[in-house]
Amino acid sequence: MRKIFYSLLLIIATTSIKAQVSGKHIGSTGVGGDLSIQDNNGKMIPIGAQEDTKGNPLLLDYWTFGTVYLKNGIKFTDTALNFSLFEDKLYFKRDNQFYIVAGVISEFVLTPSGAAADTIPFRFINGYPATSTSNENSFFQILNDGKKYQLLKWQHKKIRDAYSYGGKAETEYVNQLAYYIYDRSSRKMLTIGSKANSANIKNTLSVDESTWKAYSENHPANTKSEKAMIEFAGYLNSL
Repeated sequence: MRKIFYSLLLIIATTSIKAQVSGKHIGSTGVGGDLSIQDNNGKMIPIGAQEDTKGNPLLLDYWTFGTVYLKNGIKFTDTALNFSLFEDKLYFKRDNQFYIVAGVISEFVLTPSGAAADTIPFRFINGYPATSTSNENSFFQILNDGKKYQLLKWQHKKIRDAYSYGGKAETEYVNQLAYYIYDRSSRKMLTIGSKANSANIKNTLSVDESTWKAYSENHPANTKSEKAMIEFAGYLNSL
């Protein structure tokens, strides 16, 4: 087994005047810690990751620019952020070390750049009513945000045992997801299901057939995609 070194890094910082004026992130906004794992090749493994587990516990395969909004009204930016779907926590990277963003976060936006610059920004918000898979502190990605409805995507990664005949037992990160509609008027979370399909939105919201027909005449017939869900939610919000 590879040699593992553990280092406990405790960050204690306060939000400085410079941070408030420039909007740049200067350390964390409270008390935060990170147990980082380094193998003998110098490779850093984020907290929450397990040695030899296949896959990635994070949302993205790279670290990216982002904006963070705290519940106390403070806003800051950072050039190296990523979101752990395994822990439902936001991280930043400094000198190849990984740290949890301290402070109570209400919203954050990850904006890919470089080779991934054409990717739509990832916007996450918490504070929604609890569901069977989440609580009010859980983060949801907003796919469409309108005056009537918000189309939300919940993601989580768990560790699962993977077996192969005649081989050794291994573990891997497995992604879980579910789609929801947040009804602004009733303040309720409505489950859409785990499969991308705009027809599921129609059925969940009991959209009348005339509205569905009017929408279908000007949009692709294939309803089984996330893009189709976003377009239909946008259409309903425009009515």
